[in-house]
Amino acid sequence: MPPGPSTSARGRDETGATMIELVVLIGLAGVMAAIAFTGWQTWTRASEHEGAATEIVAVLRQAQQRAVTEGSSVCVEFSTAQGSWTVFRGTCSSATRTRLEGPVGLDSPRVRITAAGFTSGPGATGPGVTFSSRGTATPGGLELARDGSSTRRTVSVEGLTGRVTTS
Repeated sequence: MPPGPSTSARGRDETGATMIELVVLIGLAGVMAAIAFTGWQTWTRASEHEGAATEIVAVLRQAQQRAVTEGSSVCVEFSTAQGSWTVFRGTCSSATRTRLEGPVGLDSPRVRITAAGFTSGPGATGPGVTFSSRGTATPGGLELARDGSSTRRTVSVEGLTGRVTTS
């Protein structure tokens, strides 16, 4: 009987991966995961910035709707130091205004209100916008900034129509 093949010899048709191939595969997977994670963080921060602007637009539109529905002025006053806003019944310049809601802060700690300026009288600006019972407003806007980015979002209010927009 002729001697058979050695049990330690590999045939050409056997499949499998060597240890070096596995290490290279794990290394490539790690690099791809790191790239994906960085992109995810950037997208999440940008989404928080956009979400904060959308939240403020919604608050301003609700205030305008409340003013028209109730037939009285509604003020939304912003605090850049606190990163918050408060909603009042009455004009922003009134000493007898009544607080309806707030102060309410932004949901994201990485987004902040950097500036708020609305026309409060001839040649004067203040941190609050007043919506009248006709839907008009004191014109102006505010700016939102995000940590780690130079991108700014601006929320603007038009005076004649009370229209609220972002840019």
